[in-house]
Amino acid sequence: MASVSLLSVLVLCVSVPARAQDVRTDQAGYADKGYCTYTYVVPPGSRTGTFSPPRLEEQLAEVKEQTDRLKNQVDFMSLVQTIQIQQSDLMSKVNRLGDRLESVKSLTRELQKQKTSLQTQVDSLSNQLSDEKIRSAQLEQNLTHKLQEQETRLQGRVQNLTQELQEQETLLQTQMQNLTTTLSEYDVIIKQRLQCTCERLVPGDVISSTTAPLPSGPGSTAIVPVTKMTSSAEQPSIGQSAESTAAPEITTTTQPSTTGTAIAPVIGLHIRLAGGKTPLEGRVDVRNGTGQWGSVCDDNFDLQDAHVVCRQLGFGTALEVKLAGHFGEGSGNVWLDEVACGGNETNLGDCRADSWGRSDCSHKEDAGVVCEEKPAFRLAGGHVPWEGRVEFRPGEKSEWGAVCSTSWTEADARVVCRQLGNTDGVTAAGPERFGRGTGRIWLSDVTCSGEETNILSCGFTWDPPDCGHSQDVAVICTGDVSVRLTGGQSPSKGRVEVRPGNGDWGTICDDGFDDRDAQVVCRQLGYRGGVARVGGVYPEGTGNIWLENLSCTGNETSVADCQINRWGDHDCTHKEDAGIVCILEEDCAAYYSSGWTTSGVYRIGLLPSDVEAYCDMDTAGGGWTVIQRRQDGSVPFNRNWEEYKQGFGDKNGEYWLGNENIHLLTNQKNYKLRVDLLDWDGDSRFAEYSTFRVSGESDQYRLHVAGYSGNAGDSMSDNNGLRFSTIDRDNDVWSGHCSQARGQGGWWFPHCARSLLNGRYLGNCGNSCPYLQGVMWGDWRGYDYSLKSVSMKIRP
Repeated sequence: MASVSLLSVLVLCVSVPARAQDVRTDQAGYADKGYCTYTYVVPPGSRTGTFSPPRLEEQLAEVKEQTDRLKNQVDFMSLVQTIQIQQSDLMSKVNRLGDRLESVKSLTRELQKQKTSLQTQVDSLSNQLSDEKIRSAQLEQNLTHKLQEQETRLQGRVQNLTQELQEQETLLQTQMQNLTTTLSEYDVIIKQRLQCTCERLVPGDVISSTTAPLPSGPGSTAIVPVTKMTSSAEQPSIGQSAESTAAPEITTTTQPSTTGTAIAPVIGLHIRLAGGKTPLEGRVDVRNGTGQWGSVCDDNFDLQDAHVVCRQLGFGTALEVKLAGHFGEGSGNVWLDEVACGGNETNLGDCRADSWGRSDCSHKEDAGVVCEEKPAFRLAGGHVPWEGRVEFRPGEKSEWGAVCSTSWTEADARVVCRQLGNTDGVTAAGPERFGRGTGRIWLSDVTCSGEETNILSCGFTWDPPDCGHSQDVAVICTGDVSVRLTGGQSPSKGRVEVRPGNGDWGTICDDGFDDRDAQVVCRQLGYRGGVARVGGVYPEGTGNIWLENLSCTGNETSVADCQINRWGDHDCTHKEDAGIVCILEEDCAAYYSSGWTTSGVYRIGLLPSDVEAYCDMDTAGGGWTVIQRRQDGSVPFNRNWEEYKQGFGDKNGEYWLGNENIHLLTNQKNYKLRVDLLDWDGDSRFAEYSTFRVSGESDQYRLHVAGYSGNAGDSMSDNNGLRFSTIDRDNDVWSGHCSQARGQGGWWFPHCARSLLNGRYLGNCGNSCPYLQGVMWGDWRGYDYSLKSVSMKIRP
């Protein structure tokens, strides 16, 4: 068939897996991962050979180009979609990780809170355990000490009783021996006297003796028969008789001297002073064996003889000798003459003298003496030292005796009370109230005007003969008890000592002594109150132990108002002396209100011990208690927790009062804080806060401050509610450690502070000081300026 039919070309593109040798790259550089197989279909009868369809290659190229573009678009979109899917997955993972991170943070915060709570509980339990250990140890120590004291006391009592029994036994044996010796001597003396002829001796007589047996042993007395040797011309005439004088009363035995003048057997001589205005002076009278009083001649009577007389009467030494009947002429015999004492004798009968009753003196030559004044009065039988029976003793060696109530008046009572150191007094109702006395009655008929200072300056009768102990005088004086504290490290603490009237100081036994008693003692001393310290906390006292089982209610104003057993009645030793810690004025404002208006260091009443602080009595009305001061860099403030707790420095210079002390002080009442600042140019500023308080250690000394006023700027409000930090304890809210990084001082740090008054003292470095390192108040001079001086002070 000659006609040419339209060739229909069918292009079939079959995608087959690409082989390595089949990969073809187009002009754009894209590689086919498969390729198309092109098939030309020639209708039957058509001619074959070199036939080329019109524009087929161009169309094929366009198709290929479009195919490549579509293919590239498809690959890019697929890539974008893949990236989007991956991005979505990644965001999901990020979100999940964020949720997990937030959960971890929340868990971390919770764990930190639990850790802080647990640490607080551990610290509290540790402190409680430590306190309990200390209390237990102290209790054990006190009990051990008490048991040891009781054991020592019992041993001492046993030893004392044993010693007393031995002494009593020895004394009884000695007395029996002395009694036996004395009876033997008296027997010998009586026998000798029966054999003795006593004659009066006159000058020129020759004395001879006959041998007589002498009593053996010390203190024995030999009575030697004396014979007067005369010639026949000197023999007494008929009708004359030799006079003999009765020998004095013998009360003791002594060996008299056998040298010098003739020895009179005046053993145990009784003497008295008569005619004087007081019991301490008078004519010297002596008494013979029949009770007859006579005088002593002043021939050669001197101060040595007078010393013996005064000492025998119980006074001190003699002050003066009075001759020539100065105290009036005596009556009766002149018993002694030419007395010659060495001055150390205890009895005038021990001195040498002419023979008893032999004298060429008249009563115009009676000897007298004036003795040293050492009389004493006391009150006996009362429950307190200012009441009781009036007793008198003429001298230190005299016995105590009573005063007769004859002519006694209220004026006499006032004088004796004043003499004993009390302010006034009245006569008690009868002697039965305080019991009857024993022994001598020294005085009666006392007549005072009431203005005298000594009862012996009044009129009185000495040694009254007609009074009995049913007439003993008794008085009740207006008493007073003085108190003081000794042996402590400060005036407000120490061993308690009391003094009745003008008597001696003595201690109080700690048996039954408690805080109520301490309150009264401290109040009497001018303090607000006090606490007891028992168990011999302070050094042992000496002298009297005046009181035991003192019983106060705590409301009394003086120890004299408390219930007191008999003064001096106790079974204690000075190992049991009671002690006290008194409470002082609580702050400088209290001192200022009490009239103490001079700035200086005062003791502040913070239990359990006294604390000193500087009181600023001049700034803004005075009465400020200074809790911190920086002024010259003399005290380093890079201290640890314990040092900031207890306090450090010099109260007259730079110091920190101590967190515990600041806590105790500011928790008593509401305080306000004043901060005074001074720069290196001499400019000053201040800041005041109406509320200032520091919590206790269990809360890390947390600060409570608010209510700013002043001209320095508010640099402390950020510190409110924050805990205290030091170089060894980080309690700040910063992730780092502010105290170590910023000046190394202790402070209430937020994010290392707008104020830091305990930073390093850098001196005058202007505005070039290390940042946040110095003594800083940021709202005034900035964070790179270190101030010259600062002080923190508080006042109610």
